Amino acid sequence: MGQSKYRIFELSARAVMSYAAQENGQWHFALDRAATEKCKRVSALHEQDGNALFFQIMCVVRGDDFSEPTDDRPIGGLSDVIFYMDFSGIFDRSSTLPRQQIRQEKARDMFRPEGVQLDLGSGMHRYLAFERSGSMSRQSKLSFLRADVYDQVRRRIQMDMTIGDCQLSKLYAYNGLMLSSGTRLDGIDIDKPHRVIVVDNPVVMTRGIPVVTVEDDGTQNSTRKYHRVERRMDIPITCFDGEGLISKQYAKVIDRALCGAVVHTSFQIRLPYIKGMVHQVDFQEILDLCGQTVIRDSWGQEHNVKDVDIILTKSMFKGFGWLKDSGMTWADYWDAFRRYRHALYITNVSKVKPETHTELNYQFLNTVSIREEEFRPRDLPDGWDHSPEEDERNWLTKQTEVAYYNFCANRTFQQEYFLQRMNRWGILPFRKNREHLLGEILRKNPRMIGEPIYQQELAGRAKQILKNYSLGRLIVAGDNRYLSGDLMDFLSYLLETLPQKRRNKAFYDVTKSLRFKTSAFYAPGAAYQHGDTCTLLRNPHIARNEELQLSSYDAKKEKRQMRHFYFRHLTDLVMVDSTMLAAERLGGADYDGDMVKTIADPILNECVRRNYEASRGSADDALSNEANIPLLMIPSATPPHPQCRGLGSPV
Repeated sequence: MGQSKYRIFELSARAVMSYAAQENGQWHFALDRAATEKCKRVSALHEQDGNALFFQIMCVVRGDDFSEPTDDRPIGGLSDVIFYMDFSGIFDRSSTLPRQQIRQEKARDMFRPEGVQLDLGSGMHRYLAFERSGSMSRQSKLSFLRADVYDQVRRRIQMDMTIGDCQLSKLYAYNGLMLSSGTRLDGIDIDKPHRVIVVDNPVVMTRGIPVVTVEDDGTQNSTRKYHRVERRMDIPITCFDGEGLISKQYAKVIDRALCGAVVHTSFQIRLPYIKGMVHQVDFQEILDLCGQTVIRDSWGQEHNVKDVDIILTKSMFKGFGWLKDSGMTWADYWDAFRRYRHALYITNVSKVKPETHTELNYQFLNTVSIREEEFRPRDLPDGWDHSPEEDERNWLTKQTEVAYYNFCANRTFQQEYFLQRMNRWGILPFRKNREHLLGEILRKNPRMIGEPIYQQELAGRAKQILKNYSLGRLIVAGDNRYLSGDLMDFLSYLLETLPQKRRNKAFYDVTKSLRFKTSAFYAPGAAYQHGDTCTLLRNPHIARNEELQLSSYDAKKEKRQMRHFYFRHLTDLVMVDSTMLAAERLGGADYDGDMVKTIADPILNECVRRNYEASRGSADDALSNEANIPLLMIPSATPPHPQCRGLGSPV
């Protein structure tokens, strides 16, 4: 099932403001068709990926029998119902200048109940400020919805819940989840009773954690002074924040509906007021082996384990409190789900194969204590007439130089590059696209690799590596994985205290006690070579305290190997102990789809170790003179190999 696209116009707020008229101290906006046309952003595609909100609006406009077409053409039914307004350069500017102050006043009047009046092609209509996703907020964009459908759409996306006094930022954020681009899956009976349940998140209190923060001067002035404060605090940890489980059988149903095959093991999902990741775990078998036949949800209702296919944690269901305050039950939620034709949306999936390398950026390189010889030895050539892999030494830029050489001069690698892309899976269904056809041709006649259609793409990839190299983006051993709590700990949390006669002691006791150390991580099926420790990072990376160095846990060495047996297929996850501050250390991450880098490069791991020693006051003083290696590299003008220009020594 493919991802639909909709014809949605994007307008410039600054252009719309130029047509504003002031009356009684208030700005009004009424643009005819010609004026509206001039306000459309020229650089915008005026297309948006399908999402739950667009489908709900179409159901209001076209009726509940609406279905998205299966062709690739953009759906045009919403082009005069909803549009995006770009407010960049307005609220993020100082209002000290008179011109900017007037712009902000005009922009604020767009949010009044009167809204704005525009003609997008079907006559003059009134539009009201509506919802925005997280990415739209970062880009200073907001949607506007036609006033005659506003109330109906609002009721549908709020699932008939009555939402009174609340934190508006959360309401806007959770309503904005409906704008998440994803693939709609119909006909999978996700609303079947007992299929989806919600359980509480365990909360663990960590005591005496050293924290660095800031405090203001205590005044109520608009401008306040802040000072640095170090203290120890007790911090509550919400375990498994944003992640849940999906049964082995139902994961197959979803994957077949998504792409026609069974190749993914983790799914980033969207349902009304629900977001997060679900990982394929055979929890039905594990709980059955432990002797447990029912699961109790957050409302105290018991469900037969065999009837449950998706276990959500309470942190994934953003509307839990509003549902309760509205006097509604979990069954009422699904009644509204069916009545308004909501569906499961998949916004991301796990990779099919684990990666061997990942890419660092200049932010991390600015924080590591690295020596010049570790970055790139001085005796290395400015260009290569042979593969850098032939040099037995290791240095930080080596894998980047190897990749560049391979795209420029390694014929075996070039052929494998196109052949391996033939059967690449993603969130969209597999079909014979350009990548597949190029691979088929090359498999029949390897000499075709010299043709321009292949060489131009190879040259483009090499050029991109060169550009990234100059910006400090280096390829190193490791991969990108979804951050997850220890799912064995999740399963042990689901186990209730069972009477001795109902227990299967061999599984119950082991499952309840099987945990790895808080100083370890578990990355199933890692394809890269690594030592005893690896470094975990997450973008954006700003300071040294936003990096974790943990020991690698080998589940094959467990006495009973339960973790390896049940989780070895989750090759796109990196699990950490759910009770440690791993997510908080990694820039305030959670487990709802945040990705982290696992760095296996021994040089970088040694540099991070030095960072820790330096924070303890035991680092070598001489090292501080070598820590600021320049990050901007320029290529050599005349490298030895005519096809391998670009990668040279740092300036």
